[in-house]
Amino acid sequence: MNSINTGDCIKKGKLNGGGCNTCIKNYKHNIFSPLSEEEIDFLVDKKRQIIYNVGETIAKQNTASTSVICINEGLAKFYVESSSGKNVIIRIAKAGDFITGGGLFNGNVQHFSVSAITKVTCCMIDSANLTGILENNSDFAVKLLRNHTKQNNYLLKKLVDHTQKYMPGRVADTLLYLKNEIFNSESFSVPLTRQELADMSNMTKESFVRILHQFKDSKYIDTKGNTISILDESSLVSISQNG
Repeated sequence: MNSINTGDCIKKGKLNGGGCNTCIKNYKHNIFSPLSEEEIDFLVDKKRQIIYNVGETIAKQNTASTSVICINEGLAKFYVESSSGKNVIIRIAKAGDFITGGGLFNGNVQHFSVSAITKVTCCMIDSANLTGILENNSDFAVKLLRNHTKQNNYLLKKLVDHTQKYMPGRVADTLLYLKNEIFNSESFSVPLTRQELADMSNMTKESFVRILHQFKDSKYIDTKGNTISILDESSLVSISQNG
């Protein structure tokens, strides 16, 4: 993990090839768009840009949530840790995602863990600075609350799907999520182990691999190593919808 203390890179984009300004300017529907220059200066005060290597923990469940995270580059996994040692991966974060950790409006406690799947560059923004802006900028407050609500709605749907769908439906959901939400491609190389993909689907690795082979035999997908190609998306959508 490498940490760089910088107050203005998020605005000026001068750090590490100019990538830091992507937090504010380069993503559609950016929640920072209502901010004035003065508010940006206040927000990035004490901000740190941190580079995490593969497997490093970005945030730890049940610890104090003192920062919000803005992903500049790379992929990270959100997961819930249980006392039994079984993890459930709830979603993948990519460049442009803004992570509140669930604690910004609820006790300042991190409600899940986040770790790097690939090399990740992110900005850690002080939560106190963020909440200070919320008091005076209603447009920003609305965007942030919408973002927070969207995350919560996704988690609720994930919970319902995991409890109500059979295993083929959950595997189909995972494959469609990776295709449409993360990689935006018919064919993609997955930087996740089969165990992690099983954790995303809330099942054992053996069950996930078995269903993946069934989908391959049925010509819904093709797999070569870590590369997955979606051949028949409509069938996967049908399996997902029918559980």
